[in-house]
Amino acid sequence: MMPSYTFCMSDILETGSEDSDDLRRLLSNNIRMHRKDLHLTQEQLAENADISLSYLADIEHCKTWISDKTLLKLAKALHTKPYELLVPKESYSEKSVKTDVQAISDIIFSEKKELIKTVSDICDKAIQEIMKVQ
Repeated sequence: MMPSYTFCMSDILETGSEDSDDLRRLLSNNIRMHRKDLHLTQEQLAENADISLSYLADIEHCKTWISDKTLLKLAKALHTKPYELLVPKESYSEKSVKTDVQAISDIIFSEKKELIKTVSDICDKAIQEIMKVQ
């Protein structure tokens, strides 16, 4: 069983730090982008996420930071995973998924070749043993 990790956004970043500002901008842009991709108004998203319209506007305009609970609510309302709101879009793009699938495919293919070689070797040895007995 995998351990679960609990964190609070304020534990990760100091308010007012450059990293915090960059992450806040990234989060704001990602929320806005996902909202627009779904053709939602701020009002509709706020309602779907059960937060106030003014709070959502402040988030989208980098005026406030959000709690982990609000991040989860927004991700659910945007039909996405929470981490996708915190990373640049190219980090989880279809291209990287295809690359991952290709890498997995290559591993499976090489393992399959190795398995076939092993089974073939076992069969050859078994046939040699059978031939010795006769």
